[in-house]
Amino acid sequence: MKTTNQENSKLNNTTLYSPNVEIMNLEILISKLKGICHEIDPYTELTLSMKERLIDVGIEEFNDPFALTNQLLFMTENAIEKLASLKEEL
Repeated sequence: MKTTNQENSKLNNTTLYSPNVEIMNLEILISKLKGICHEIDPYTELTLSMKERLIDVGIEEFNDPFALTNQLLFMTENAIEKLASLKEEL
């Protein structure tokens, strides 16, 4: 049986996506976020390495300590909830 490029693409995409991969990625993200939360003092000048860590997790605005703290907490909470949801599905 001959498959089309579209069918092959669908097959390849399903093999690339796996709940286990997403779970692993979320666990890594949560670990990074928790590490940042434990080490950061948003009311002092952020070091270059801390700014790089924040950019790595998707935070690019550092000027407002209140907003920065809220964004870290929001992202951590969302990642933890999504991880729990994925684990329940397995």
